[in-house]
Amino acid sequence: MKGFLLNLIHFFNNIIISNNAKNTKGFTLAETLLTLGIISIVSAMTLPALIAKWQKTVHVNQMKHTYSVIANAFQMSMQEHGNPKEWDWGADNSKSNLTRVVETYLLPYLSLDTKNTKQPGQYNHYYAARLKNGTTLLFVLDGCTASTCNPISITSLYIIVSAKGNVQPLLHESRDYSREDFILMFDKGNANLTFFNWGGKTREGMKNSSKYACNKNIDKNKRLNCGALIFYDNWEIKDDYPW
Repeated sequence: MKGFLLNLIHFFNNIIISNNAKNTKGFTLAETLLTLGIISIVSAMTLPALIAKWQKTVHVNQMKHTYSVIANAFQMSMQEHGNPKEWDWGADNSKSNLTRVVETYLLPYLSLDTKNTKQPGQYNHYYAARLKNGTTLLFVLDGCTASTCNPISITSLYIIVSAKGNVQPLLHESRDYSREDFILMFDKGNANLTFFNWGGKTREGMKNSSKYACNKNIDKNKRLNCGALIFYDNWEIKDDYPW
């Protein structure tokens, strides 16, 4: 690309120099149009790349900030409530239990704009809250369900993060986990906040080893591993990322 642009500029520059040698009074209309043409071509070829680079930077910065805010909130909660293993997680994933868990152990330590509960979708019940910076959080409990466990065992809290205010269910077609949304998970067993990752600990696994892999062949609303991939790449969106 750079070589092509340089050759193009040299080509037009030679024309202008040749014309100037014949006419020293100033730029002719043709020379002016040629110059404007160069500017237009260069802008058309470089502007999309610059916009994409800026969008990627914004997305990563929002991810880093939100991750830090939520991680700090859990740290403050643990200072007050102790080990998450000892928290009252309840024994079901009902809306009422989710509301109690979120409002007891997390929301008091976040700077919120508004909050509301959302009726069911992929995981029966969600709880939505908006940070003051405009980021929307959608909470849902996860664990061993009634089909395999009696009683139900709650093991973690999932947090679906949206920069666009999306409160639709986890796999709703409006979700875009490569550019707008990402998922965090707080596991009560290890008291650790991590990015959703269903693909293993390797970069290759995150990109290709599950139905939630982060690659262009997976639908945008199912690229759940993309947040983990950016984190794995040291908060960077690399060239093979499905932007």
